[in-house]
Amino acid sequence: MQLKTINNAAVFFDLLPLNWQESIKPYWVNIKKNATIYILEDNDEICAGGIIFSTNIPEMEAYRDEANYWFSKNYLYIGYVWVPVEKRNKNYGTLWLRNLLLLDKKQHYWLTTEDKQLRYFYEKLNFTYLKTLNSNDVEEELFVY
Repeated sequence: MQLKTINNAAVFFDLLPLNWQESIKPYWVNIKKNATIYILEDNDEICAGGIIFSTNIPEMEAYRDEANYWFSKNYLYIGYVWVPVEKRNKNYGTLWLRNLLLLDKKQHYWLTTEDKQLRYFYEKLNFTYLKTLNSNDVEEELFVY
């Protein structure tokens, strides 16, 4: 299986949890020129996906300086990584991320996650935990690759 890009964002957005949809859909028209959606398919079904950003997006407002720092170093942001519930525990998330990292072996990435249980997942794929960002009583762990 290989990653592929999609132009019809709605196909991917419709898989996301509602709160994620609400945080991206209203802004998509303004940020899509700096974003690429990559999906992994099996038998024409999306098994995993995510969006790669090359600039700030509204959800980063709380830690804008941090985001600007990583973008200034030419890191790309990995956001909205999602594996449909019925596809979980089948290594699709790992496969999606490994394929992304193989697209350009010199490219560096950064990401944040609120889910502390994902730390092992990212670390086993050679991401490095750097710190925890705090904003409005929300903690997000910052990882770089």
